[in-house]
Amino acid sequence: MKTLNESYNISCKPRCEPYKKITNNITLIDNFFENFELAKNFFIDRDKWNCIPYQRHAKPGYESILPAWIGRSLMEKYMLDNKIKDDLNSYTIMCNFFYDSDFPVRSLSNSTYFPHIDDVKENDNILQHICLINLNTIPVSTKFYAYNDKEYCEKEVADEWNQYSNILFNQVKEHYDGKIISKNEIKEFLENKKDLKVKLIREIKYNPNQAIVYPSNLFHSPNVTEEFSSDNPRIILRISFVQKVTKNKNFNYR
Repeated sequence: MKTLNESYNISCKPRCEPYKKITNNITLIDNFFENFELAKNFFIDRDKWNCIPYQRHAKPGYESILPAWIGRSLMEKYMLDNKIKDDLNSYTIMCNFFYDSDFPVRSLSNSTYFPHIDDVKENDNILQHICLINLNTIPVSTKFYAYNDKEYCEKEVADEWNQYSNILFNQVKEHYDGKIISKNEIKEFLENKKDLKVKLIREIKYNPNQAIVYPSNLFHSPNVTEEFSSDNPRIILRISFVQKVTKNKNFNYR
């Protein structure tokens, strides 16, 4: 039986160098793949699923789901080079194809104009991280925010953050008389909100074959701009994993 393993091994060899620290906890990886064109074609040619509300979140586009071991194999060099201890059983990987569309939204973060978090630090020594690899032919960016002047969400603040987001979204629905709300209406509401507790603090661009790595409790959002359409989506290979943080490591978010 013919499988994809041989094609993957030939096309998707990671190079992963050099590394650039943007902040203490955000890193850019240059030249992620040895052969960008081969790797890009391998991932964009996989079967795709439309993102639908049944997922409990409606992403703006479609996605391919891949075996977890692929994420583990792609990140192995980065882990070894940077002496990072990861949980080998924690990996997930998918290829996201996002595009700009004025679709109905079911949450503020669904609009891509408001941040979200993917996880919080459950104890002192483990934290989920995210690696995003740009598979486009142009630069893309990810936006990072602060909530009440904090760049990251502690476990103790998670309930407060969720409550604030829900209250704000209810205000949006009330403002638009409870009708179906579009992402552009979310954008308009947030731009006119005077006492907003959330502010954009940085937007980090990464080039084709470049990747960004950051902890998932940073307030963040994809920057899905107008040039990305259903025929020309923003293509990102997304890998998540749990990193083990040693107790004596200076781990902060500044």
